[in-house]
Amino acid sequence: MNIYSVEQLRFSYDGKFTLFIEKFEMGESCVGLVGPSGSGKTTLLLNLALLLKGTWKKFQFLEEDVTETNMERLRRRVTYVAQHPILLRRTVFENIAYPLLLRRISKEKITERVEMIAQLFDLKDLLNKKPWQLSGGQAKRACLARAFVFEPKVILLDEPTADLDEKSRRILNDVLRIYSDRTSFIIVSHEIDWLSDLCEKIYAMNDGVLKGMKS
Repeated sequence: MNIYSVEQLRFSYDGKFTLFIEKFEMGESCVGLVGPSGSGKTTLLLNLALLLKGTWKKFQFLEEDVTETNMERLRRRVTYVAQHPILLRRTVFENIAYPLLLRRISKEKITERVEMIAQLFDLKDLLNKKPWQLSGGQAKRACLARAFVFEPKVILLDEPTADLDEKSRRILNDVLRIYSDRTSFIIVSHEIDWLSDLCEKIYAMNDGVLKGMKS
């Protein structure tokens, strides 16, 4: 399946910065994205997550043209994980369960899925904790678990290894490999060697323009 097919995507912040993607195609895979700070990597992810809306000649997601009428529905098939942890002022369990509640999953299924993903991310002993009781690495793992728990078609990860300790990095690597047969990823990182081990293709961003590096 073709995940993204994009041509001439433009997005501008008050005319001061312009993202311009001439062409971007992605099948079911893991894609890396590198580039200096301020080059447009996060802006691109937010557009691909359908959280920002630019203009385009063509924008297909999951082989469907993105329009005003279907954008909200398609947005439920993709999720974006920010570089810095963002958690609700609720327990870890409630944070991870939140996307399942939005999708009206049954209470029994929610408990089952949250406990399963908490096991993978080594959070089972922390499910009753509040965000301010977590370390930085634990909070980031909770955010990642919340993204994986509802098994979106695509997960967009913005610097997922930043501020992670060695244990959390190993956990993330393991989970990425476990889910690689059912979920596609676009990963922003400054760690090119790490991306090379995970990704089929790596792109470079510079001044809002996307260029291929490795495939």
